Amino acid sequence: MLAASVPFIFKPNPNNSFNFDKFYDKYSEIYPNKALPDKSFLEWFIAFSEGDGSFIVNTRLELQFVITQSTSDVEVLYNIKNKLGFGKVILQSQSGNTHRFVVQDIRNLLLICLIFNGNMVFPTRNARFLRFLDTFNERSLRIALKKETLEPITSTILPTLKDNWLAGIIDSEGCFNLSLLNTSKAYRLRFILTQKWEANKIVLEYISYLLGAGKVSSHSVEGVYDYILNGVTNTEAIIKYIDDKGLMTKKKDSYLLWKELRTQIINGAHLNPDTRKEMILASKNINKKYFLN
Repeated sequence: MLAASVPFIFKPNPNNSFNFDKFYDKYSEIYPNKALPDKSFLEWFIAFSEGDGSFIVNTRLELQFVITQSTSDVEVLYNIKNKLGFGKVILQSQSGNTHRFVVQDIRNLLLICLIFNGNMVFPTRNARFLRFLDTFNERSLRIALKKETLEPITSTILPTLKDNWLAGIIDSEGCFNLSLLNTSKAYRLRFILTQKWEANKIVLEYISYLLGAGKVSSHSVEGVYDYILNGVTNTEAIIKYIDDKGLMTKKKDSYLLWKELRTQIINGAHLNPDTRKEMILASKNINKKYFLN
């Protein structure tokens, strides 16, 4: 557990939470015959986008919102498209290894901006979005959409374990790891979230506070920080959360294998030479993307 001296800013503020009211109002106006996207999905979508999304502005003030994924996990992009009810999924690379979910028309970019404005968590990602929003407002004025400009909300918010933001960032940035040696009975079971920049470090520290376990430390690369849950006991917190909220990408395959190997450790299978060899082979698949396909 974190010490009782956790800074006051880590205390969740019930008045500073995800709010999609303006998005829902505009969505109902633009798409009166479509069902509103679920709030839990939007919470996940924000976090997943903070990890894998891009707010792009070119020199001609043309805007795109893009999420890029390996073709092996293109299904998550189609799932995003279907749940939002707009955007398109396109092949990005000639090799066929990468797909993108793209929104670039002004009407749906307005909806994208309404989702993110005031609902972002990582400070550096929010700064990028605010630059994007500034250009969106300028472009809207140029094409006579004065009423569709948005007042930027510069503050970020803090998620809780009751919402789906953490599931989204796990789908995007989370890493499950188990190290076993042939010559030892020891093991190293870990869950890791990594972020760049000092400004984002505080979010990792807040996640540690939320889960009541783990620590944040400097990565070997300057300006990069790791939040690490280490060991059977500490990883219980993240398992409880994921089992409640679920994951939407194929990273869930890695999670399920990691979780099963953790159970085997609890049952002592790593102490038996024969089952340990099987566990070593299985552990090598945890981070082989989409190993079940």
